[in-house]
Amino acid sequence: MKQIILNLLFFTLLNVMTAQIGPNDADALTGLPTATDLAEINAILNPQIGAVVYNLDNEEIYRYTGPTNGWLIATDDQNAAEVNTIASSIDLNGDGSVDAADIIDVDGDAVVDATVQAVIEAITPITAKAGRVFYPPSISIDASTIRNDDTLDLYDLYRQEFAAPIARNPSAPASIPIYEATELNYYVTFADPAIFNIDGITDAGVMTYDILGTPTNDNTIINVVFVVK
Repeated sequence: MKQIILNLLFFTLLNVMTAQIGPNDADALTGLPTATDLAEINAILNPQIGAVVYNLDNEEIYRYTGPTNGWLIATDDQNAAEVNTIASSIDLNGDGSVDAADIIDVDGDAVVDATVQAVIEAITPITAKAGRVFYPPSISIDASTIRNDDTLDLYDLYRQEFAAPIARNPSAPASIPIYEATELNYYVTFADPAIFNIDGITDAGVMTYDILGTPTNDNTIINVVFVVK
C-alpha cells in the first residue's frame, strides 16, 4: 500500500514539473535584472564582465564589457567596418585571377583593405565611374542644309529607343531600364567642326545646334555621352 502511495506521489510531482506555464503564471517566469536608465546601470559597483542588465528606459539589454568600454548595448549587429574580409571567389581587383590580392589590396594602392567597408570604398570609385557613363542610341541629324538654332531632344530619343527595342532574347524584359531626364547629365564629346556648332544642352537633354556646312561625303560625326548623376 505504501508503495502505491509513493508511486502516485511521484507521478503527481512529475506532472507538476512538466506542466506548461499558463497565461496567468507570469510570476513563474524569470528575467534579467532591470535598471531605470543608463545612469543607474553605470552606477552598479564592481560588475562582472559579461553581466547583463535590461534598461527600462530604452528597452535594450546592456552587457558589461570591462573597465575600458563599460556597459554596451548587447547586440550582434555589425556594420561594414566591423566585418573582416574573407576568402573570396570574386576577382575584386580585376587582375584576371582570384588570389590573396583580392582580399588584401583590392585597389592596388599597397594598403591592406581589411574590412568589408574598406573593400567597398576601394572598388566604388572604379565601378561608379565606369557604370555611370554610357552612350545613347545612334541618332540621325539632317545636315543637308545650312541653318541655325535647330533643337534635338537627346533624352527623348534615348527614351523612345530603350523603351521599345525591335528585338530581344526570349527571357529579356520588353524594355530596357530607363533613367529619368533629371537623373542624367548630357555631353557632346565631339562634333565635326566643319558641320556642327553646338549652342548648348538643357538640363532636360535638349540640344541646340547650328549646321554650318554640308558633309562632302554624306558622312559626319557627333558623339553624345550620358552620365548618371
